[in-house]
Amino acid sequence: MMNRTGLAAVLFWTTALGAAAWLARAQNTDFQSVAGVRIPSYDEQGRLKSQMFGDLAKSLPDGHIEITGLKIEFYEGTQVNLRVTAPLCLFDRARNTAQSEGPVRITRDNMVITGTGFQFNKQDDRFKILSQAKVVLKETQRGLSKGTQP
Repeated sequence: MMNRTGLAAVLFWTTALGAAAWLARAQNTDFQSVAGVRIPSYDEQGRLKSQMFGDLAKSLPDGHIEITGLKIEFYEGTQVNLRVTAPLCLFDRARNTAQSEGPVRITRDNMVITGTGFQFNKQDDRFKILSQAKVVLKETQRGLSKGTQP
């Protein structure tokens, strides 16, 4: 029976090889498109640390991939602790980066950040909003017991 790390490695390589095969085909034909894209990222122990999803990915002649309906999920353990969404971005697979000039939304259980334009480095999961950043913090009930008035 395969342990969890072994299974994660198999899933990673299956996904990576499938993506590599698609990208190789896409390079041979300008503007090749694929619906329902998923690009996972794992840590050294084989645990999922983030995933990039797209409704539609289109390979461009310059080697970039245009992703429509972008969603990036970051994990803490097995739970999603941060989610990024944007209507459109360009993914540079050679540099493992994504960027956009359009609107972006970042959600976490206690806050929402919106802005215009972003840069994302998948290598170190670093995300930067370029302009008009707005942070909205949600009120939490941390530290209050049931029936206690703040």
